[in-house]
Amino acid sequence: MKGREKIEMKKIEKEDDLYATFYKLRDELFMEASELCTTCKVDIGVIIFSPTGEPHSFFHPNADKVFNRFLGRDMPRDDADQLAEALARARVEQLEQQLHELEVQQEIEEERAKKLDELFAQDGIVGWPGVPIDQMDMEMVTNLEAKIDNLLLQLEEHAKKLTEEASSSNVPPSKI
Repeated sequence: MKGREKIEMKKIEKEDDLYATFYKLRDELFMEASELCTTCKVDIGVIIFSPTGEPHSFFHPNADKVFNRFLGRDMPRDDADQLAEALARARVEQLEQQLHELEVQQEIEEERAKKLDELFAQDGIVGWPGVPIDQMDMEMVTNLEAKIDNLLLQLEEHAKKLTEEASSSNVPPSKI
């Protein structure tokens, strides 16, 4: 399903397409239900039947708790259950935070790699040569060494320039 695109609701006649569509949409539905549980901290139950009549379900935290709550038999939980649930939710939040931090770090590293590629491209080096070091001949080693030396000089000059600019403006230099 694409965003808010209107999809004509009609029965899928071809049996293979029907099964494929069912399982794809089932997975999407269960992923959305899981995301709803995580983001909104809700209990949820979803039961659907496949075209062959086979039941498929998703429950959070479990079927008994969802059914009891739905039927109004939501028993007061004892302290151990409440503590276990609070710890589980705290762990999920911690993992979500770690995931977010890793995604941010990945974006930073991708941007850093892009900048390094631009530096290499300016000096004629387009990434690392596609040859392992132990398979390079003397000419390739000498050329690569010269390019690396040149790159190191450029980096030293750039770092010196950034340090001078930072000391004159009292702003700490940013990381590349």
